[in-house]
Amino acid sequence: MIFTTLEDKMSPILAKQTDLNAVRVAIHQPNYLPYIGFFQKMALVDVFVILDVVQFSKDSYTQRTKIRTKDGWMWLTIPIEKKYYFKPIKDIYLPQDKKWFKKHKLSIISNYSKYKFIDDKFIDEYYSCQGNFKKLHEFNEYGIFYLKDKFRIKTRIVRASELNIDEKLKSSDLLVDIVKKVEGDIYISGSGGKNYMDTKKFLINKIKLKYFEFKPMEYPQRWNGFEPYMSAIDLLFNVGEPNENMFFW
Repeated sequence: MIFTTLEDKMSPILAKQTDLNAVRVAIHQPNYLPYIGFFQKMALVDVFVILDVVQFSKDSYTQRTKIRTKDGWMWLTIPIEKKYYFKPIKDIYLPQDKKWFKKHKLSIISNYSKYKFIDDKFIDEYYSCQGNFKKLHEFNEYGIFYLKDKFRIKTRIVRASELNIDEKLKSSDLLVDIVKKVEGDIYISGSGGKNYMDTKKFLINKIKLKYFEFKPMEYPQRWNGFEPYMSAIDLLFNVGEPNENMFFW
C-alpha cells in the first residue's frame, strides 16, 4: 500500500488535535538518503529544521543508509574519519579518498539499474568526484532536497546552524529554542522522543508536543518479499513520482 492519510501518518490523538492554523515544526539530523518516514514527517509540518549543530554519532543514519538487494538489503556507509567523531555535524568533512563515491554509485546501479523509474542523471550528479561536496551535511542535504522535490513536498527547510542557537543547550532545551526561533506552535517529534524529552519545558513555553509514529507502507519492490526502512530512493525508483492518481503522504 502506498496511499496514506493524515490519520495514517500520525497517532489518532495527533490527527484529531492538530491545529491547522498553528505553525507545525519537525527537527531532524541531515541523514544520508533518508528512509520514507523522514519525508512523511517533513510533509506533515510547515517548517522542517535540519539539526546540524548536534554531535555526529558514528554509525548513525547521518553516515549510512539501506538499499534493497536481491538477498534483502545492504548498508551504504560513508567512511567518516575518526578525527571528526564527537564534532558537530556541520563541521564533519567527507573523506578525501573518494573511492567510496564509486562504491556507493556502483552498488546503487547494480541493484537498481533495471528499475522502471531509476534516475541515472541524479546518480551521476550525486556521486560525481568533482569536489562539489566538501562536508557531510552538504552531501546529505543534496540528497534530501532531491527527494523532497521528487515527492513534491512544499515544507520550508531551515538549518539549525542558521538560527543563532546557543551551543550550550542540549536535549529538550535545544529543541524548544529551535521551535521558538522559527516561531512554531506545535513540535512534532518522532515516537522515540517520549523516552528522553522533558515535556514540561514545552508546556512552559506554550508549545504543543505531538508524536509521529512511522508505519511502514508496503509498495512494489523488484525482488521477492518486502523490505521496509529502505532509503526513500527505493520507493522512488520502484514506483516513480507521485501524481494526481497516486500520493505517498
